[in-house]
Amino acid sequence: MKAVLGAGAALGSLFLATPALAQDVDRDDPQVAANEIVVTANRREETLQKVPAAITAITGETLARDNITSLEGVADRTPGLTFAAFAAGQPEIAIRGVGTKEDGPAASDSTVVSIDGVYIAARSAQVFDLFDLERVEVLRGPQGTLYGKNSIGGSINFVTLKPSEDFRMKLQVKAGNYGRMDAAGLISGPIAENLFAKVALSYRSSDGYLRNVLAGSPQFGERWGETESFSYRGSLRWTPSDRFEAIVTVDGVRDDNGATNREPVGSQGPLHNCACASNPVAVNVALGGAASPYTTLASVEGYTKRTIFGANLQLNYEFDFATLSSISAYRETDYDYLEDSSGLPPSSVFTDLTGASGSPNNVLLGPATNGFTFKITDAVREKPTQYTQEIRLISPSGDDFEWIAGLFVSKEKNSRTEGFNFPALGRTDRLPSVSDSIQTSDGLAYAAYAQASYRLAPALKITGGARYSYERKKITSQAIIRSGLPLLLQGYPQVAAKDSWRNFSWKLIADYELRRDLLAYASVSTGFKSGGFTGTASTALTATTPFDPEKAVNYELGTKAQLFDRRVRLNIAAFYTDYRDLQVTRFFQPAGTTFGQFITENAGKARIKGVEVEASANPFRGFEFGGTFAWLDAKYTEFTGTPSQIVTGDFDGNRLRQAPKYAVSGFAGYTHDFADGSSLGIRGTYKYQSLSYYDPDNNPITVIPSYELVDGSIKFTSADEHFELSLWGKNLTKTEYRTHVFSQRDSRVAFALFGEPRTYGLTATFKY
Repeated sequence: MKAVLGAGAALGSLFLATPALAQDVDRDDPQVAANEIVVTANRREETLQKVPAAITAITGETLARDNITSLEGVADRTPGLTFAAFAAGQPEIAIRGVGTKEDGPAASDSTVVSIDGVYIAARSAQVFDLFDLERVEVLRGPQGTLYGKNSIGGSINFVTLKPSEDFRMKLQVKAGNYGRMDAAGLISGPIAENLFAKVALSYRSSDGYLRNVLAGSPQFGERWGETESFSYRGSLRWTPSDRFEAIVTVDGVRDDNGATNREPVGSQGPLHNCACASNPVAVNVALGGAASPYTTLASVEGYTKRTIFGANLQLNYEFDFATLSSISAYRETDYDYLEDSSGLPPSSVFTDLTGASGSPNNVLLGPATNGFTFKITDAVREKPTQYTQEIRLISPSGDDFEWIAGLFVSKEKNSRTEGFNFPALGRTDRLPSVSDSIQTSDGLAYAAYAQASYRLAPALKITGGARYSYERKKITSQAIIRSGLPLLLQGYPQVAAKDSWRNFSWKLIADYELRRDLLAYASVSTGFKSGGFTGTASTALTATTPFDPEKAVNYELGTKAQLFDRRVRLNIAAFYTDYRDLQVTRFFQPAGTTFGQFITENAGKARIKGVEVEASANPFRGFEFGGTFAWLDAKYTEFTGTPSQIVTGDFDGNRLRQAPKYAVSGFAGYTHDFADGSSLGIRGTYKYQSLSYYDPDNNPITVIPSYELVDGSIKFTSADEHFELSLWGKNLTKTEYRTHVFSQRDSRVAFALFGEPRTYGLTATFKY
């Protein structure tokens, strides 16, 4: 807390010493006007700089200009936000070091993802095309009073373009290396009196950048990792009177993507520290796969297939005293995934682990050219459905006293099957060890919330909020051994369990306008994430034993400043967060057992503190630059987990998962206007992220090392601004960087996914 107070004092001194505003500035400069970003973080339209909270807002124009088409790109420009993905449909989002690794159907997310106010419960549906967005809002820290699902780490809100009252059209075609070919279109406008419509379509495809180099394989030389995705969103907006508005929206996604490559990145400890078939790094070298993370030795070609459908109805009626809003939504997903989890071929010599055929070490320690003895494939089939209903009553904006109250209900169901196949391990019958975990979940959540702000003086405002939450989860779980030995799952018949949790969250904020365009605030807020049940549980006892809910208290000081006649924007937040019962998912071999297990357990306490900075400047017409900075110190202070075969379980003082100490991003751009009204712009972006850990023991082989990325673009815009042609490149320095890492064999071997290599292309856009 001393660090936060010290930072706050320094911030105050800095801004009180800020020189007077510059004179003779052109307020018609479009770059200056762009600094006025409107957000709905408090469920009402407000200027970003007037909201006393740590918020990053990225406009749709910026998303298009910087070729951002995914959550990963949003994370690159948001301080404190990190994005990783075990697979395309299994994102792992962390804000300020708080995230969720548990991917079972009965787990809640630390970060709430929503689109147009609709909470997306299924993680397999949280990543989608960002084509027709008005903006993305990322709220950092606990959001315990205003959001449909109680958010303990933060919230990501996607706001799509609404059907417009004037005719609008946008067509875009993109071509790039690795066979990339994208096409997207949007049309919006009136179709009858007081009735407006919008249709947006997007198609993306590529040949993939992976190459199979497994000699002797029928797939040798093939290009893998192809992508094909089609997204749509249609909306109707009806405004029969000045007081009433109805918006109905349907959206969907259909993905058919190829394999990923799990690159061996670490091996240590007994059995795996030799140049043998049980060392994945040695096998990768021996068979010729270690030269590049964009080659693969996988003998099984994986895939990701996903279908998403959503529909929602929003009704708004403006009374004299308040606006009543209702949001009713339904979403469903069909997710099918297969991955070669080691990226290696299986050992050509089968290992009988029972000992009946002799010591298994004779094979496990065989030559690396045999292939990987512990090769495993992972298959997931998931079908979640979700119904949500939210009703809000919001007072008019601009009064000294503003308030909001609401009710929220969510009902979620999910059926999930995860299967494992060890083709080279088993018993004397030499059948592969194949097992399935079959899980179902039925969840119910409801909440009542209220928040009010009162302006005590022209420059001073106080805000308070409260929320009551109730969540209930029912699960069934079953493990079936199809053949071979029970290696990850111990077979058990279907078992059932249920539990429920209640919570009262609150927050208090004071904000003060120190001077024109300079806001300072202090806040205390609490957050809650419900408990749940371990997914893909190895035993019946683990499956039916719930883990506890998380709770957090966040203290924050911040300033928001627009300087030099709003040509400079500088936002700073310093925070200190106390966490209790942080949910930690581990895959390891508990002491005294003979098989690996998935377990989610609670860390006693964690402490998180940090500083986040966002800045942008338009010093003269046509030129802009800026960036972000985040310093994060996130550690377990009391965490004694289940001991494994090689670690005691004492993780006190270790850093949290997905919590890099430093993250920096920057951008600079210049646009030259020609005499005929056309323009040519050049823009570059930069990102640096320091090392981050992915296991609570801070194992050095399960890390994402520090890395840097550089992107750039050159764009021509016609005089009438109807046509744009952009030449762009991403990862221009050809950095080989990890985006996700996971461990096996009690954290003795590790495998990573890598980010895309250098990509480049040409985008043509027509707007009317």
